Amino acid sequence: MKTVFVVALLLVITAHSPVPAQFVQTQVHFNPNNIDTWVQNTGIFDQDIRTNNTPGFMWPAGSGRFAIFTTGLSIGTYVNGNLRLASCSYKGEYMPGKMSGGFPYTDSTFRLYKVTRGDGPSNPDWLNWYRMVPFGAPYVDVNNNGVFDPNIDTPGVKNAQQTVFICMTDGFPESHNLSEGFSGGTVPIGAEMRLTAWGYSQAAYTDMQFIKFEVINKRDTVWDQVFMGIISDPDLGSASDDYIGCDTSRMLGFCYNAQNFDGTGDPPSYGINPPSVGIVLLKGCVNHSVNPPVSLGMTSFDFFTNTGSGGVLCEQDPSMPEEAYQYLKGYKKDGSPFINPLSVPYRQVKFCYPGDPETASGWTEYRGSMQNCGGPNGNVVTFNPPGDRRFIIGMGDSSFTMNPGDTQKIIICQLIARGTNNWNSVTKLKQLTDVARNFYNSGFVIGINNISSSSPDNYSLSQNYPNPFNPLTKIRFSVKDEGSTSIKVYDLLGREVETLVNERMRPGTYEVSFDGGKYPSGVYFYRLVSGKYSETKKMSLIK
Repeated sequence: MKTVFVVALLLVITAHSPVPAQFVQTQVHFNPNNIDTWVQNTGIFDQDIRTNNTPGFMWPAGSGRFAIFTTGLSIGTYVNGNLRLASCSYKGEYMPGKMSGGFPYTDSTFRLYKVTRGDGPSNPDWLNWYRMVPFGAPYVDVNNNGVFDPNIDTPGVKNAQQTVFICMTDGFPESHNLSEGFSGGTVPIGAEMRLTAWGYSQAAYTDMQFIKFEVINKRDTVWDQVFMGIISDPDLGSASDDYIGCDTSRMLGFCYNAQNFDGTGDPPSYGINPPSVGIVLLKGCVNHSVNPPVSLGMTSFDFFTNTGSGGVLCEQDPSMPEEAYQYLKGYKKDGSPFINPLSVPYRQVKFCYPGDPETASGWTEYRGSMQNCGGPNGNVVTFNPPGDRRFIIGMGDSSFTMNPGDTQKIIICQLIARGTNNWNSVTKLKQLTDVARNFYNSGFVIGINNISSSSPDNYSLSQNYPNPFNPLTKIRFSVKDEGSTSIKVYDLLGREVETLVNERMRPGTYEVSFDGGKYPSGVYFYRLVSGKYSETKKMSLIK
């Protein structure tokens, strides 16, 4: 938890493109499911600025119990040999607007937009959604003509219960502040960031929310040695008894309670069997600076602590840009490496606490850490005292550059799960992470199970099973290339009975169910069309 927070950030804007006389930090309520949180117009989410120093990620919704205090995406890079930051952790160095001709611009159309499934013209955000479509605001192309048609197409992510969108830039120098929370205060890097947050009402996805960042270099200069990071301050109920960890194979960073009883048990704490909360990186940066391009994924997982809560100095809040940049690269703020104290000899690492709390295998906070500042040597602590933690999911490389106009698309999911105890909650969180990953691999298609995301050699349509069936059957199919894909069911006379799939799908193998409960017995046909490929098979419904 951050000890100081300004509720309204007032920025006097000087001689840029036309801008308001002052900028006021605002937020929208983002509560599409069992998670109740907030999204701000500075790039921050999971924080509630209605009152001072208040967390925003409430779970379960309406419980008064909170799991995360704040989250954002920060960027560190060198521009013409000088270190620059676009920090986003507690206050955010963005404001609504765009970069135009290398300069920042904003007007009243650049703001937070929120739509809920079933909205119509009575919602001004729904009515004016078209203004943000050129900047990446998602919509459902109802008439499949490739352009947004107001009052025909549907604003928001398809099938989502709620969608939030905002286009921002760090280009205004006045928005940069050395006390942002993750250092800051440098000259702007000229980033344009489009943020989309969405969630679903379906039971399988009620404890997760998705956020996409589209980051564009809108300057006329190259960003060199780019490192980005999801900065999160998880306060799992009581902030004073937390541990953190990661799962490198899942690209998951998480927080859990050090004991099986959180705080006093009264809100905002969780009491017995506290949950585990985390953020999974579904899509990370891609380094196009090398040939062939390399998907960077999670390149580090590290942490820092509240300056006022003790601990060694080099693991505390960064106060200078170089210190924040070191954290983004996976080092302590003075450049010292993180050390796995269980390895013989001691090993420098970029991923802290990748062990499993429930099985007690590997390196977890229960097994201590190396308190080293100024180099790789220091004192080994055999058991970490619980406390307030902040973690960083890092993405970057010293060879990673972004040329003018280059774009990076990053997708994360924040999620929470409760098990039979504090350790089992981490296991449940990992299982929920797999659900989120499969959902992402399917292209966020509702009702379709992603069997494999490996690219098949050919398109295929399998025989339904069981066959004959009554009334449920499953159909498995493979998509070779990304593109528009449909599966439709027809009766014996060739009349279309039902559309099972009508999505743009990624390569992979999928399975969809067909319920013939409302149809008479007989022979039916189902047809797969994907790109130029089509195939039809026959099935029998016998009641």
